[in-house]
Amino acid sequence: MSQVDLNTELARIYERCIEQVRTIAALDPTKPAEGWDQYVCTAANEFAADVEMAWIAVHPEHEARDTYQAIMGGVPIERESVLGDSPTRHITYGLTSFGRVLQCIEAMRLGRFDPHVPGAIIRNDHL
Repeated sequence: MSQVDLNTELARIYERCIEQVRTIAALDPTKPAEGWDQYVCTAANEFAADVEMAWIAVHPEHEARDTYQAIMGGVPIERESVLGDSPTRHITYGLTSFGRVLQCIEAMRLGRFDPHVPGAIIRNDHL
């Protein structure tokens, strides 16, 4: 896979992520649908795995486990840290997780993603 192919794949994943963010944002926590809580908690992880596989195809020098951890390890809210049975628990975690995946996709497209730097995104002052 070339960098052009990577950018194409990242654009496809990005658009699918945006669709999921819209779906999650439209959820009514007072009327949860069956299974939506489990879906919200796993969907971003699946997208992160897709991004990780695309990245590794172009950057085989990076280990898959490290790349995935760099993407999802940057999520500032752990699922368990959101209030126990709060109706917004899974929505908050889902939106935060998808936000992180989108942030990493943008960094990859700009050449600022590195799974070995803290936070995985190279800041402007380090370029």
